[in-house]
Amino acid sequence: MVRRSILTLLLLATPLFLASASSSIAQENSEKNDVEIEGLNKEYPSCALVQFSVRNTSQLEVYVEVYAEDFKSNMWTYADFPYDLLDPGSLYRKRVIVNPDMMPTGKRVSVTYDRCLKPRFVKETNGSFVNAIKKKDKKAASPVLQRVRVDVYILEEGQFKRVQQVNSQAFRRVPKTQPDQSPKRENSTTPD
Repeated sequence: MVRRSILTLLLLATPLFLASASSSIAQENSEKNDVEIEGLNKEYPSCALVQFSVRNTSQLEVYVEVYAEDFKSNMWTYADFPYDLLDPGSLYRKRVIVNPDMMPTGKRVSVTYDRCLKPRFVKETNGSFVNAIKKKDKKAASPVLQRVRVDVYILEEGQFKRVQQVNSQAFRRVPKTQPDQSPKRENSTTPD
């Protein structure tokens, strides 16, 4: 008798639980991003600088960290040698954030991503580091995809709280092609 009552209760509660869960998922997906990533192109040469901006569109002051990501093995992961693009020195040291530079509503911050910035701890020369990246792009079987990820934080009771992660559209990294050195002809199908 008790088991039958519990089973009946579960059967009655399941549709209510599913309805509330799908409602909260729909609300999360319909929420507006707290920041906008602006100015990205769809394609960049292997080692070209990627310049873009991040704008605070929320009603609150926010703190942001910006990272580059690579699409590898059907998932997004940190780019090699990850660092906060707003603080390139974070590549070399552990950061302790005291008195963070909060972004007021509407503020835009410019960001530059240098994929071929060689960390000091990498032993190879700058030239071989850059050539290795270009060679990897040329040999890639599928397009080399990257994107920008922005982690958005608010200050709550003196502590940082991550409230959102915003991802840009993917962009391709393409090997820079060498210009054709052969002489151009207007109409190569007719004899000279």
